[in-house]
Amino acid sequence: MKSNIKKLFQKSLNIESIFNESEKSIPNSNERQRPKSSHLEEFKQQSSSICIFPLGIRENHSGNYSKYLETTLTHISQLQHINFEYALEDPKIQEGVPKLPLSNKKILILDLDETLIHADFDEEFLGDKSNKYDAIIKFKAKKQDTEETYGDNDSTWCSGVEDEDDIHSVGIFVRKGVNEFLKEANKYFYVGIFTASVKEYADAVISFLDPENKLIKFRLYRNNCINFNDSFTVKDLRIFKNIDLRKVILLDNSMYSFAAQINNGILINSFFNDRNDSELNNALEYLINYIYPADDVREVNEEFFNFKQIINDLISCK
Repeated sequence: MKSNIKKLFQKSLNIESIFNESEKSIPNSNERQRPKSSHLEEFKQQSSSICIFPLGIRENHSGNYSKYLETTLTHISQLQHINFEYALEDPKIQEGVPKLPLSNKKILILDLDETLIHADFDEEFLGDKSNKYDAIIKFKAKKQDTEETYGDNDSTWCSGVEDEDDIHSVGIFVRKGVNEFLKEANKYFYVGIFTASVKEYADAVISFLDPENKLIKFRLYRNNCINFNDSFTVKDLRIFKNIDLRKVILLDNSMYSFAAQINNGILINSFFNDRNDSELNNALEYLINYIYPADDVREVNEEFFNFKQIINDLISCK
């Protein structure tokens, strides 16, 4: 059963065999306690010293999985001395964070763009009559002073919206099995969305996916993400003050999203418009059979995917 699920995820690639050095503990550069007021500034100083050119979401696909994993984990290994928790002291990041109710259910946090849906902001697939959009999403755009992306993708589509009440529309493709996935996941988990998209756009998409507001229990947006040098966003799960990280899982198509808690993440291939995609079904099988009964989701993830071990090996090779 375990080997079958690993194959479904394209995880049976033994990428860890690239690295042969013994495991080394991740160094802790934050041994001394500092005044709380200086934490955010310290994070900014630490992050400013690192230059990473992240892989785009289109690089994460089944045919390129090995290379994507090797490169992103190499990038993340450079971040182990950075205390992302310091960035969470930014009031803007804390804005709108819900206090989750105490529950026996584990928490399943889902990414939105290229995990559940794809929004065709670039109109790349507009002329494809054989594979039409599943819906046209309309939303009001806030005024922007500079070029801005509203979805969580690599494309910039809006420059200087003149009217804060301008209504924009975008065609979306819905990943195969989304509705069934959400309904079934709710039987086992407390389900929410954590997206790097802006609120106005994300709310419109989520309302389409869950019109009765019963399946998605909470929402976090771009302002709740940690922006790392305008290169990529990190979703630090410690943003929730009252949860046990042994009971939290994040399903995302970007490895960078769970850089702060690598073993709380499940990487899923990026979705665009493939009608034969079965990744959500594969993910659900793994979630129900292995994550749901686990005492500590991090231990189960490490046993399957070895992300932490690969990072430790990369550090020891330096």
